[in-house]
Amino acid sequence: VGLANYRAIVTGPFFLTALLNSLWFTLASAPLIVLLGLGVAHLLLASFRGRFLVRAVVILPWALPGAISAVLWLWIFHPSWGILNLLLYQAGLIDGYIPWLTDPTLVKLSVVVAHVWTQFPFAAVLLMAALVAIDPEQYEAARIDGAGGWQRFRYVTLPQIRAMLVVLLVYSTLVAFTSYDLTYAMTGGGPGTATTLLSFQIWKESFSMYNFGNGAAVGFITVLISLGFILAIVKALPSDLFGDD
Repeated sequence: VGLANYRAIVTGPFFLTALLNSLWFTLASAPLIVLLGLGVAHLLLASFRGRFLVRAVVILPWALPGAISAVLWLWIFHPSWGILNLLLYQAGLIDGYIPWLTDPTLVKLSVVVAHVWTQFPFAAVLLMAALVAIDPEQYEAARIDGAGGWQRFRYVTLPQIRAMLVVLLVYSTLVAFTSYDLTYAMTGGGPGTATTLLSFQIWKESFSMYNFGNGAAVGFITVLISLGFILAIVKALPSDLFGDD
């Protein structure tokens, strides 16, 4: 059929919505995952009682299957019997329950929070490894030279972990852009099409409408956009980031 499937998808009523939802979801969650992972990595490197146990607990959200994570967050965000509404109401912070999963704007924030929660532990573990590899003498020299906490981070820590940050940003971008199970299990793409992502559109076209040609077309477009993300991120980097080779 040539490009007929692609024309049908691009001119259809749902593709643009799914694409915009996926782009928003990706741009909102990927930077948050990296930033939160960096903050948690710093905290976990501090010396405190029970540090080993805390590290094990922190990695748990990443190890859980997406469906189980979705059930947990559904229990938290459910507009009728969710624990978050109950706590806010009992604390006197709200007068009525907030429709976290039925309001088109709030549901987007809710799925981003759930996705970030499942992915930041992986970023934290890799960034911990990158931070441990930094020579402590560099911090001591910077401290002797009068560098404050922010200056030590900017001129000592950041240059040493830039490559890891970029790798994690690319990884988090791809995972977010192709996310399916968590969002589908939490919202089913709703309300309406508020959380319909490209990955969900692939499933819908292929296994709900049994239009495998259109589903394959959406899948190939998703691959091309993912490749575009990778090229854009890599092209924006300094040429010497990964060394001279």
